[in-house]
Amino acid sequence: MKNRNIKIFVLFAICCMLFANLGYGAFTKLGMAGMPFLKIGVGRANGMGDAFVAIADDASATYWNPAGLALLKNREVMLNHIDWVLETRLEYLAGAFPTKLGTFGFALTSVNYGEFEQTTIDNYQGTGVFFSAADMAFSASYARMFTDKFAFGGSIKAMQQRIWDMSANAFAFDLGTYYNTGWQNVRLAMTIANFGPDASFSGTQLNFDVDYPEGYTWPWTITPIPATYATEKFLLPIIFRFGIAYDIIKIEDKTSLTLAADLTHYNDVNEKVSIGLEYQYLNFALRGGYIINTDGDYRERIGASDGLSFGAGAWFKPTPDLKLNVDYAYRNLSRLGISHRVSLNVGF
Repeated sequence: MKNRNIKIFVLFAICCMLFANLGYGAFTKLGMAGMPFLKIGVGRANGMGDAFVAIADDASATYWNPAGLALLKNREVMLNHIDWVLETRLEYLAGAFPTKLGTFGFALTSVNYGEFEQTTIDNYQGTGVFFSAADMAFSASYARMFTDKFAFGGSIKAMQQRIWDMSANAFAFDLGTYYNTGWQNVRLAMTIANFGPDASFSGTQLNFDVDYPEGYTWPWTITPIPATYATEKFLLPIIFRFGIAYDIIKIEDKTSLTLAADLTHYNDVNEKVSIGLEYQYLNFALRGGYIINTDGDYRERIGASDGLSFGAGAWFKPTPDLKLNVDYAYRNLSRLGISHRVSLNVGF
């Protein structure tokens, strides 16, 4: 059975790498993927530098690794609020519901970028007309333990990116695996996220009228001619993650110290390595993490201290059947400032 689990895990790894390469191409695609909000992580992983794919044992697994949903023993709902850059707000709602057939989950992401004033060539300081921008995504997930050590899960999602009255709609899927090696509680995991067809914008703001050249009226009888700007399709941000987690200390349910590391491969930016620690004592947790960007020149430009993250959490049970987890994370975004993230998990 153990050899069978390893074979399945390796086969999935090969498939993930092939899928990732299909969307990766070359670095000429730097910055070419749209819907960047799909790269913003959620939950307590934010305090661990996003090193979480091999842990993913709460409702945030709907984002990090759908296979992790199979690890949940109780139903759970999560609310996450993120203060992003330039007054951007991200809200994330997720739920996980274990059953005899497996674990079902859902997630809803909402991003509000606020209002902006329209500018034109003639009115570059503003026209007095304001518009808004927002993103949304909804996903449905399913995961199951195939053995006592191996889990597989997947999600299908629909996304929309909106600017003024223009929008781009897309669908994609996520796949994930989880494998407990059985040695020192070492866990391995792999995921591929946002794999789907390209998307493009449409909307009335792309419509315009074309006047006929002077003197040309026949055989046309309608003036002017309605036309629409053609928009290019853009890639979805395909993400491949490989993670490992190891419990350095584990004393029943009282104390634990977990070390986790993730390698993240994108189809439009350089890879990153995430390293995180989580220390739990009774009902409290402290977390820390660091994100290493593989572009060394970039790291030199922004400073080695950027990429640090810290977090803390606490949980309590107001009733025997209800458990509340509150988590906070601090993330240094370099020149973009500091990002604060708060999440609430309710288990029942």
